[in-house]
Amino acid sequence: MACCLLSGLAAALLGAGCARTATKTGVVPSGVGFSMDAVKEIFGSYSEGNFQNRAWPDAFQAMHQKLSREYAFTDWKKIDWDVLYDTHAPLVEAAELAQDDKAYYLALRSYLFSIPDSSLGITTPETYREEAIGGGYGFSVAPMEDGRIRVVQVEPGFFADMAGIKWGAEIIQWNDLPVAKALEQTSLLWNDTPCATRECRLLKQCALLTRAPVGTTVSVMFRNLDSESVWVTRLEARRDSYKTLSDPLQQEISFSEFDSPMVDKVLDGGIGYMKLHGQTATLATPFPARAFRRIVERFLDDDVNGLIVDLRGNVGGLDDLAASYAGHFMQTPMFYRDQVAFDYAKGGFALNKAASITIEPRTPCFTGPVMVLIDYSTRGNSQALADSLHELPNVTLVGASGTDGSWALPGGKITMPQGYVISYPIGRMLDESGSIRITAKADLESPVKPDILLPLTLEACRAFFQDGRDVLLDKALEEIKARNTVTSS
Repeated sequence: MACCLLSGLAAALLGAGCARTATKTGVVPSGVGFSMDAVKEIFGSYSEGNFQNRAWPDAFQAMHQKLSREYAFTDWKKIDWDVLYDTHAPLVEAAELAQDDKAYYLALRSYLFSIPDSSLGITTPETYREEAIGGGYGFSVAPMEDGRIRVVQVEPGFFADMAGIKWGAEIIQWNDLPVAKALEQTSLLWNDTPCATRECRLLKQCALLTRAPVGTTVSVMFRNLDSESVWVTRLEARRDSYKTLSDPLQQEISFSEFDSPMVDKVLDGGIGYMKLHGQTATLATPFPARAFRRIVERFLDDDVNGLIVDLRGNVGGLDDLAASYAGHFMQTPMFYRDQVAFDYAKGGFALNKAASITIEPRTPCFTGPVMVLIDYSTRGNSQALADSLHELPNVTLVGASGTDGSWALPGGKITMPQGYVISYPIGRMLDESGSIRITAKADLESPVKPDILLPLTLEACRAFFQDGRDVLLDKALEEIKARNTVTSS
């Protein structure tokens, strides 16, 4: 169909008989020697997703057709592509009529963020982001187990601090709305990616609730800890370099090529600890499989009483590495994943037999008690690593929430007018029975959840934010010591 379209366009241009022909997509050279390569250069390639030289509505329609055909989880997430198109196409058309680039971009972003999958992405112009959420009110909130929304960080010297909002304060109303209702209405449009799970949505809505355009005012009703008094104050959003937008639990740690993707140490009680930031090589650790093996060897040499594998904030990485790491806990082979991906040659999704991975046992093998720490910032194939280890009888998952809920084969790319680039998954990962692994369904439930759930309570937040204690790590240590006591008695 794309070839026919390009052929028709080429014929029309050649028949014009003029040196240059004006079209919706720009000024097109024509004349003797006009070729399909020239048409491709100007109008872009459908298979490559290059629509940047088309009119905005035409590019949007082509994007929609390509994405709805190649996106890997349409049925799994029950995506209604017709509704998505009918909702957003008029917005794109209106934006073109007004030549309003911001309205056009927001229509694209809204379309993508209607799909609950953190594997999706779009170029984010800093100007638009700054205009939308560049201001902060000087505090961060988090949802408690009892349903209350409490202040977990207060920036010294900002309006919230000066207005008397203290750490641990309960937020009761936001702009005269019950705070629960205000959270429901908080848009996730300016989150880094769409959220795949209900837990992630709530946490990110808490982060975005306290963001607004610089200069925006808000009325906040709150009650400080150990106080019966309810106060109402008006705050103004000030520029703060997105300080309150960062992960309040501080697990999403950036690491560079100059950092190792893994950290290890022996904790009190003779318990080994390893933090994995991602399954990847860096300049600091060019051979991560060897580095991981050496860590396991050191733990065994030190005769540790158990092991904690911390996958919080893990961004994922190479599946071969994840399978290699898991192999040091296996005594028999375990199926890891199959891969079904969109194949242009076959005109649809097909099983890639060459991409199948089985976890093979590796030496040395750690068979003692293992606690794996997870939360909503456990992303990509780190979820598969946790889930595979969870099949073992000596492994327990510990966390405050389920994992990110998105795991896919990346590779889809669409370039839109104004240079906006859309990325999307073109393949899904399957278990041995052929079911999709890890990725959350339309019900927004994470498939990888902790066995030991440590919910956010006021006491847990006080330990973490006020006392500087890692309550999940403490819980994992406590569990290993308790199991060792039972074993030895």
